[in-house]
Amino acid sequence: MEDAQEFSDVERAIETLIKNFHQYSVEGGKETLTPSELRDLVTQQLPHLMPNNCGLEEKIANLGSCKDSKLEFGTFWELIGEAAKSVKLESPVRGS
Repeated sequence: MEDAQEFSDVERAIETLIKNFHQYSVEGGKETLTPSELRDLVTQQLPHLMPNNCGLEEKIANLGSCKDSKLEFGTFWELIGEAAKSVKLESPVRGS
């Protein structure tokens, strides 16, 4: 990748999401998260966007209870999208 200083804010945010996903994906390889890894990532990195009552346990349960249940990055991205919907902008978006 190019030098991070050349990235836009959005590109740096995406890079940070990818790095965090890989930081927590230990047990089953860098391409997936186990249910416990997902729980750790969300509780440690998204405590304000995904509080305890956000349905995380239901989402984890939907992964299944067998040991080889894994969450791929695309599904993680969808989860981040759901969390982002709860963000309220304090100021108008530029260009609006």
